[in-house]
Amino acid sequence: MDAEIISVGTELLLGQITDTNRPYVAKHLSELGLASYHQSIVGDNYKRMYDEMDQANRRSDLVILIGGLGPTEDDLTKQVAADVLGQGLVDDAQAMAKVENWHRDTGVTMVPSNRLQAKYIEGGQSIKNDVGFAVGSYYQNENGADFLLLPGPPWELEPMFDKYVLPLLQSVYSPEQVMESLVLRYYGIGESRLETDLRPLIDTQTNPTIATYAKKHEVTVRLTAQAATKTEAEALNQDLAQQVNNIVGSYLYGYGDDNSLAAMTNEALTENNLTVSVADAYTDGEIVDQLVPIQLRQDLDLDATIMGKQVPSAEAAADLAETLHVDTDGDIVLTILPSVNNPEVSMTNPDFTNEVVHVGLKFKEQPAQSFTRTLGRAHRDNMDTISFVGLDTIRRTALGLPLLNRK
Repeated sequence: MDAEIISVGTELLLGQITDTNRPYVAKHLSELGLASYHQSIVGDNYKRMYDEMDQANRRSDLVILIGGLGPTEDDLTKQVAADVLGQGLVDDAQAMAKVENWHRDTGVTMVPSNRLQAKYIEGGQSIKNDVGFAVGSYYQNENGADFLLLPGPPWELEPMFDKYVLPLLQSVYSPEQVMESLVLRYYGIGESRLETDLRPLIDTQTNPTIATYAKKHEVTVRLTAQAATKTEAEALNQDLAQQVNNIVGSYLYGYGDDNSLAAMTNEALTENNLTVSVADAYTDGEIVDQLVPIQLRQDLDLDATIMGKQVPSAEAAADLAETLHVDTDGDIVLTILPSVNNPEVSMTNPDFTNEVVHVGLKFKEQPAQSFTRTLGRAHRDNMDTISFVGLDTIRRTALGLPLLNRK
């Protein structure tokens, strides 16, 4: 079995971009027992791309094309591959709706070429892109090599490859092996710090493999094991997950592709039969909007009458939590107070803005406590950050875990 890898892009030929995709794909192919005897780079030129694909179609069993799936004039990979195979391109309805909805919601004018991102090779199957717009494409060819088309940006290719392509390749080309993945989700630690801490495990990974991904305000780790049975593969993942969590487990909040910090916060409240009151003068209701109503004792509007004469500070946030615990009878009281010295900024201001936010917490009869976070991104991003801080503070309190010590 020979899998040929072709990276597409003139910028790769010019050395403007380092091709990290081919090594990434080749490494995973070898782990599946698939050889890759031919690898190349071709520029954004129809004839040269056609000739390269045609040659690969005649000499290899699987042709993997990386890049050139976007909406610009020089993104030709889908069209050329379809021509080599004698097929057309068809729409992925769900992906097309994603493209159309984004343009509608943002007000950005949609041009006809944007639709190309949602097309795949007729007679094949579309591969979902969770991060971007350009879907992948897989075509099983009765008269030549099979074709697999992947997006060029590594932050799109790697999640797509790990989540969707690896299981597909395993089922088609290595059916004697079962492949299982386990996703671990972490909040409060950055990807670079997590990778550094896990480096001894990453450097020695064989089976299962370890892949890390930075997401908005969190990091995920995907473990992928191969074995003769599903049970054996799951056991391999669980063993490695234990090793991972022995190192970074204090930041773990849950498992699974579709999980979220909000979901696990609500689960912690429900399982421990706790209610929460939130007095939030900063996130525009982001924290409350993510809590299940039955767990929400009270959503309080903050104004001058509540604050009295106190200037927002960490001490004031704790005092307010203490007061509201009596007034609302919530098991957990969370208060969010922005500093009076924060600059006036709008939601749409893209500039990085230094803002200080004080967080107060009261849990049942325990003494109230507080901490301060200094933020330095756009105001909208700062609000999102504090909403995550608030949710994690509630979750950790409900589970009896220590709060994160992050400045």
